[in-house]
Amino acid sequence: MPPRTQQQRREDTRARLLAATIDCLVEHGYAGTTTQRVQDLAGVSRGALLHHFATKEALLVAAVSHVADGQIARVRAEAAAGRAGDEAGLLRQVMSGPLFLAGLELWQAARTEPALRAALLPAERRVGAAVHELLDELFPRPGGDRAGVAGLLALYRGLALTSVLRTDAGLDREVLALWVDRVLRPR
Repeated sequence: MPPRTQQQRREDTRARLLAATIDCLVEHGYAGTTTQRVQDLAGVSRGALLHHFATKEALLVAAVSHVADGQIARVRAEAAAGRAGDEAGLLRQVMSGPLFLAGLELWQAARTEPALRAALLPAERRVGAAVHELLDELFPRPGGDRAGVAGLLALYRGLALTSVLRTDAGLDREVLALWVDRVLRPR
């Protein structure tokens, strides 16, 4: 196998830094995601971190796009898996996991961080469009249902935020099934 090129090494380092940032956001939250912690977790030198991301803000702004790209890939993979009959389960899969949790941390931080908010808006629009495409495939309706989709996304984000205080893990599934039956697939 030929040695890796400089470009491949740079891309690998950047990918490791972004993956470490996501892990830190999930494990330690926004406030606990420090550049030192990311650097240590990624196993890179301080110089390597600063070469790719000069500031914590730059690192987190890049993480926004990384999270969005990962969520979009997950939406497309779940849609391709074709889990007909278990739409609530499919939606739960799309709206959970480390990328989703990291996204929630970034959302919360964006409330008071203008640069993060500016980066988050277009990234979340891309994720929303991908989820909308998935829902259009699962629940075809003339003209779509923008309010229904927006409501579903808001509902699930709320469920995810309140899950830390809930003991009933099955409630998410029940609420999503109810939403699917009453809003997305009314009789």
